[in-house]
Order: sequence, then structure tokens, then C-alpha cells
Amino acid sequence: MLLISQEKGDKIDSLKLVYKTSKIPKEKAEALNTLIDQYFDKNKDSAEVYILKTLKFTDGKKDLEQIHIHSLLKCAQLFIVKGDYETSTTYYKKSWEKLKNEYDYFLYNKYYGDLGVLNFYKGDFKTALYNFDKALQLAKNEKNEIDQLRYLNNKALAMSYLSQAEASLDVHQEAIKLAEKLNDSTALGKSFNNIGLIYEDMKEYEKALEFYLQSLKIKQNSTSKIDIANSLYNVAGMYKEIGEKNNDTLYYVKAEKHYQLAMEKAREVNYGKVIIFSKAGMAQLATVRNQPLKAIEIYKSVIKEAQAANDNQTLRVTYLNLGVNYLKINNLVDGEDYLLKALPLIIKAENPSDVASVYKNLAVLYSKKNDYKKAYIYLNKQYDVERELSKNSLKDKISEFEIKYETEKKEKEILSQRANIAEKELHINQKNTQIIGLGILALVVAILGYLLYNQQKLKNHQLKKEGELKEALIKIESQNKLQEQRLTISRDLHDNIGAQLTFIISSIDNLQYGFKITNENLTHKLSSISEFTKETIYELRDTIWAMNKSEISFEDLQVRISNFVDKANSISKDTKFEFNLDSQITKQTVFTSIQGMNIYRIIQETVNNALKYSEAKSIKVAFEKLEGNLKISVIDDGKGFDLETVEMGNGLNNIKKRATEIGAKVNISSKLDKGTSVQVLVSIT
Repeated sequence: MLLISQEKGDKIDSLKLVYKTSKIPKEKAEALNTLIDQYFDKNKDSAEVYILKTLKFTDGKKDLEQIHIHSLLKCAQLFIVKGDYETSTTYYKKSWEKLKNEYDYFLYNKYYGDLGVLNFYKGDFKTALYNFDKALQLAKNEKNEIDQLRYLNNKALAMSYLSQAEASLDVHQEAIKLAEKLNDSTALGKSFNNIGLIYEDMKEYEKALEFYLQSLKIKQNSTSKIDIANSLYNVAGMYKEIGEKNNDTLYYVKAEKHYQLAMEKAREVNYGKVIIFSKAGMAQLATVRNQPLKAIEIYKSVIKEAQAANDNQTLRVTYLNLGVNYLKINNLVDGEDYLLKALPLIIKAENPSDVASVYKNLAVLYSKKNDYKKAYIYLNKQYDVERELSKNSLKDKISEFEIKYETEKKEKEILSQRANIAEKELHINQKNTQIIGLGILALVVAILGYLLYNQQKLKNHQLKKEGELKEALIKIESQNKLQEQRLTISRDLHDNIGAQLTFIISSIDNLQYGFKITNENLTHKLSSISEFTKETIYELRDTIWAMNKSEISFEDLQVRISNFVDKANSISKDTKFEFNLDSQITKQTVFTSIQGMNIYRIIQETVNNALKYSEAKSIKVAFEKLEGNLKISVIDDGKGFDLETVEMGNGLNNIKKRATEIGAKVNISSKLDKGTSVQVLVSIT
């Protein structure tokens, strides 16, 4: 039974009357088109009937072309909701063939925005991000803030699924400000939901649940059953995760209840995505309750529905979890089969968390099969992926939403942190001693084995190889822990030293403006201290950046230098900056953290010198590859100086000292009124 208000029912009756009685084709088509919109959120079957009527009535009529394209897009959107992604894709292709030759904001915006939703549901998050961004740029060009808000939320969500969570938080902040400006509670609910996803990705499930419940509360006041179904599904997932984390069966009961509610709400509007996802959630719940046979049974039913809907996102996760459950019951044959099915789908989707998970389980599988060579390979791959993930900690960024720095107990906190660091260093030393002891023990066992079983040399050789592989696995685990310690130290520097410096700046500002200091020398001195402290914060951030990495890729260095050049460009309006990069330099080129930091500091020092002293109108920073070497040039057209008579200051001496530290050659040339050139030649691999 169709539940529509009397006012809406009257409008539908009026539209049907216009369609039946009007003699004007455009009037009839517009009535059909409006009937589609009236039915779309309430009754998908009726909406489909009027979509097909509109397509048939407008087909081939040039003056009704826009209405025809709109109906094609509505049809594609309808099949997304039904979970038939293949048919939806076909209709988007048909609509683009008609759309591409003539720009229409409404149709272009709907095409890119809804196609992004289809890409997202198919698990193609990279293409989804591209299409959401296209729709967002169109909305910004048209100054349409309502559309901007929708696509800001969608863009941020896609970015978080691509492990670009830190960048997505900036987009969320923009969306929240716009939602508050427009007083749009629905969009605010989506932002809360998406921030919950970021906390979920950080494995802070209690915090994620808090945001999901806020989102659900807002969405329950709306009329969109699709949004409610999505929120119920997210809440169920967090109850499951918290139950697993705390081994609390009460949360499992809550999770099961919300999965059932999500499925019921999704069935009311034939929302295939949440129906499939909720079934998969029930299977995950069985997995954490240590019911692998039940989980396998549910997952196998999900495979058929996911294949029918061409839902690769659900399919790859289902294959992965089937492999995990078969490992639980020691069915290594089926476990290997499903994990290898999941592997190419997960790699193609470029979701680092899933990639790390499949590598981890393959390593466990081959260890159980005593195939240590493959186990070692997959464990190495897992380590590489997790190392990349660890580079972008979200703790500092997410704190901007809710944390205000406390200033009263910083002294004690710093002492406590130092004690923790000392304790952790002791723990590392103990671990190293254990590794050395294990190595010596392995060597003694090998020697004894050789003496006792001299006649079985081939077998002894094989045993030694297996021992080396196991030792390598232990070493990799130790490297993981060492990397975690480095990250902890860098976070401590940021949270404690950074907070102290920020407090100093705030205190100086309060002194200047709160006490109305009139002494010019004192005011100047306080301003100098404030500026010096700010520069120290920037230096600290750069140090933390280098500490977080055992090596620095050229891509990382390029981004850092580009940001510095952009900042210098914005500060100095009289000087034009140019940044050139040789196309032969690949992004895979890597430096040690010391090399990368010193290269960055040399460029920073040279540019700052040019800004302070040269009165240059242009400064050029260039990277060039020369036969295994990287040539870095900073050239200005300023007043220059005489190298024979100038007194070498700290700046030039620092540049030479940093170049020497990384084994680089530096050449400084300058002529009066001709400018200055600083060139550094460093060896690269």
C-alpha cells in the first residue's frame, strides 16, 4: 500500500490527469517526469513504471531530449538501489552518449554524482572519487551550495575508503561548515556517519559508535529509509567490533538485532546493497562467535547474491572471510582457494587494510602447510603495506575536532613520557638480546646436528634453510615493533613539545594584548620570541616527518618542497617562484631519512637567503637527473654578491655542512647585479 500524504496524493492525481488529457507533448512528458520524482522515494515499482513510460514517450523527439536523458539517469539510479549494477552501468553509458555533446548543469551534475555512487557500491573507490570531484567542481562553478554539500560528503567518504583519511577530514570540515550554514541536518548526519567511518578505520570502535548513533538519531527524523538502513548497518558493525574487542556477548546480541533491523528496513525499499552487507555482517558475527561452519554457510549464500549484482566489493571481502573461516577449521585446501580468489580483487580495489589482511592470512596458511618460503614472501608484503599505512597517523588530525590542549600538567606528562621511552628502549634491548641468544642456540643445534648426522648432509642442509627462514620471520616482527617505537616517539614530540611551544606563543600574545605593553623594545622582543617559537614548531614538524620514515621517497620530498615553495610564494608577493622537475626522475626514487631531510633543509635555507638578502624578482627551484646523480638548483636574479669579499654567514656554511653530511657536492656562484646560483649534486639509486 502506497503511503503518501493527501497533499502529495492530490498532486499525483493532478499529474496523471495532465498526462491523460493534455494534447501538448512537452506538457505530457513533464507530467510523466514529475511523477517519476514523486514516486521514486516511496514506491520504486511505480517509479519504474513511469520511467519506462517516459522513455518510450520521449524517445526520438528532439524537443523532449532533456526529459529523455533525465529518465535514463533515473533508470540507472533505480538499478543501483536494486543492486543490479550491470544494468545500471548500461543505462549510464546510454545517457552519456546523448549528454556528451551539449552541456546542461542539472543533467551533468546528476550523471557524475550518481555514477560515483555506482562506482562506490561496486568497490571502485578511485573512480568514485573522480566522479564525485567532477560533480563537486560543477556545483562550485554554478555556486550551488546544496549540491556542493552533497558531493563534499561523498568525496570525503570515498577518500577515507582509499586510506586518504587525513585529507578526507579537511573535506569533512568544509562539509560541516556548509551544513551548519544551510541548516541541513540530513547532510550533518552524513558527515557524522562518515567521521564514524574514519574512527572505525582507526579501530577506535567506541568513538565510531558514538558518531554512528548521532547520525542514526538525525536520520530517523528523515523520510529516507535508505539512509536509515545504512545507519542501522553501521551501528550493528560497531556493536560487533566492540563485542569482539571486549569479549562481551551482550554487544553480539545488539549487533544481531541491528543487522536484522537494517535488513528489514532495506527490504521495504528493495535496497539490495544493505541486504547483502547485513547478511555478510551476520556471517562476520558468526566468525567472531567462533561459529566458523555457520559463517561459511552464510558467506556462500552471499556469494550468489553478490555475483548476481556484480558487487565486487562484497565478493572480495566474502572470499577473504571464507578463507579465514576455512583456516579456523584447518581446511587448508578450501582456505587457500578462497584467499587466492580474493587476492586479485583486493589488489585491484587498492584498499590497503584489506591488502594487508589477505597477505597476513596467506602467510598463516603457508606456515601451516610448512611452505616457509611463501609464508616469508607474504609476511614481507604484509609488512610493506602496514608500514605505508603507519606513515599517516590520524590521531593528531582527528584531535582538531574535539581536543583542547591542557596546559597545567605538561611538566609531569613530559617526565612520564621520558620514563616510558626509557622503559621501551630497555624492552628493545632485551628483545635484541633474545634474538642474539636464539641465533647462537640455532647455530649450536646446527653444529651438533652436523656432527651427529654426518651421513645425512642433505637433510641437515634443508633443516638449516628452514631455520634461517624462521629467523627471518622473527626479524621482520622485530622490525615492526621498532617502527612502532619510532612512531610513538614522534607522536610524543608532537603532543608534548609541540603543545608547550603553542602555549608559549599563546602566552606571549596574551601578554602583548592583555597587558597593553607600550615599551617598543619589549614589544619587539616579545614578537621576535613569538616568531622564533613558531619557526621552531615548523622545524619540529619537519623533524617528526623525517622520524616517521626509515626512508623518504622522491614523491614525499617533492610534496614537501612544493608546499614550502607555495608558502614562500604566498608570503612574498614581490617575488615570483618557479618549480621545475625533470620528467626522468621517477617517484620510486628513495633517500634515507637523513638525505631527504638535508636536501629539504638546503633548499629551504637557500630560498630563505634569497628572500632576505637578494631583492630577487624571481627564484627558480629545479631538479634534474644526471647519470645516477640528482642535480638540485636554486637560482635567483637578485643583486648577488662578491664571493671573494663576502663574509660567509651561518646560512652558506649550513648549506655546505649539510651537503658534506650526505656526501653531496655543492657549488655556489654569484655575481653582483647578476644573481646567485646554488647547485647540489647528490648520488641516487
